[in-house]
This record gives sequence, C-alpha cells and structure tokens, in this order.
Amino acid sequence: MKVRFWGVRGSLPTPGQSTIRVGGNTSCVEVIADGNTILFDAGSGLAVLGGRMMRDAKPVKASLFMSHVHHDHVQGFPFFVPAYTPTTSLNIYAERKGKAGPERIFNDVMMAPFFPVTISMVMKANINFNEVADGDKVRISPSVSVFARKLNHPNGALGYRVESVEKGKKRVFAYVTDTEHTNEPDQNIIDLIREADAFAYDSMYTADEYKAHKGFGHSTWEEAIRLAKLAKAKRYVIFHHDPSHSDRDMAKILKEAREQFKRTLLAFEGLELSF
Repeated sequence: MKVRFWGVRGSLPTPGQSTIRVGGNTSCVEVIADGNTILFDAGSGLAVLGGRMMRDAKPVKASLFMSHVHHDHVQGFPFFVPAYTPTTSLNIYAERKGKAGPERIFNDVMMAPFFPVTISMVMKANINFNEVADGDKVRISPSVSVFARKLNHPNGALGYRVESVEKGKKRVFAYVTDTEHTNEPDQNIIDLIREADAFAYDSMYTADEYKAHKGFGHSTWEEAIRLAKLAKAKRYVIFHHDPSHSDRDMAKILKEAREQFKRTLLAFEGLELSF
C-alpha cells in the first residue's frame, strides 16, 4: 500500500512563504491499494493530483471518498482535469444530506452563479455517484475494502479505513478528518485506526487553541496520540493543519508530538508512505 498527500490544510488554501515547506492546499490524499486508486476528499490538492494523472498519460480509474462537502474539502473538484476526459472512470462516494444525494450535491458545487459551467456540460468522464453511510463497507476489489464510520462534525462527516491484503499481508490506512473530540475517547475512531499501519487525523488545533474553538468540529494532536495509544496504531500523521500555522509552527508541533508518540509524522504536500 502506498499513501501520498496532495493537500494537507484545513479551512482554506494558504499559499505563501510561511507555508512553502508544508504546503497550502486543502485536503486530498491518494492511496494505492493492491493496484486500486482510492482518493480521500476533493480539496484544492485534488487539482494538483489531477495534473499529475494527466501527465502519466494513462486512463484514470479511481474511487473518491468524501469525508464531507464543506468548501475546503470539495473546492478542487471543478478543477480535476481527469473528470473532463472521456477515458476516466470515477466512482464518487459521499453521504446523503437531507434530500440531497451525492449527485445533486456535486452538481450544486458547479451550479450558477458559483461556477461558469455545469458537470453535464463539460465533464465527459464516466462518473458514478454512490451514497455511503456510517457502518458501510465498500468493496473496491476482492482484496481491498473501505469502511466508513461517523465522525463528530457540524453537518456530519465520515472517517474511513482502507484494508488491503497484499502479498498475503493485511495493510491498513485510516483517514480521520474532520472531527471534534470529547472527554471520552471516540469508539468510532478507535475502530477506524485500530492497529493501522498509519492514520491521518484532524490535528487542526493545539490544546490551548482548542479551548477557544469548541464547536467548530476539529481536534488536536494531543487527542490523536491518546487515540493512537488506545488503538495500538503504528503511525500517526498530523493532518488538516490550521491555515494560520506556519512551517515553523508545524515543526514545533511535530517536535512536541514526537516526545509523546515517537512514530508521529507531519503531513506535507508530497509526503509518501509505503507499507
């Protein structure tokens, strides 16, 4: 299994000198599991990934799982060039929101007056929209499955666990963003990250920052480490960085986190994991 991070920020893209090392694009993670391409979230990092895919000059076949559809997690979709290409096959999985299923939600993302062209006008790929909900298991192939669990976030969100059997061994990656913790450990998250080879977790705030942002739907690196230890996860990846956190801030957070959990990594654009 291979994991690559294309967008690591929360809330809004943050280009500039102070974020150049970690990166300023919003959430998008690519997983290659036993030859299957699985994408998590369509933040602005998805546009960068799409450019790479087009340069590869191979037909794109991928499954895109949405944690939720707040702006920072969907803003890259209209600029995902493979979706404009007839040879692309894209399965999109997202939660229903009231009366709106995934197809309507994505159509609304590119609806006037917010975007100049609609999906039906310009996106020529074979796009299939699928509903996914808490507790669902999606079989990508005979050897790869994705599990969904509910997270604690305004308007709802889902976390995901990828399990892949490769060369006779099970590999696990978990994608857990956006979520707000409480005093009690979230059993859904423990289920997602249990004995995972690696998990990316919403680490938007420090503990001090969190006190002023309760109700915003985000968590801390301190909570991630508590959960990692309870679930016996192998590696924790600090993810969904606050837009105000500079490269220097992130280096300080990484240092402090590693003092409590040595197998901590910092998500930056281009980070690749293999296990």
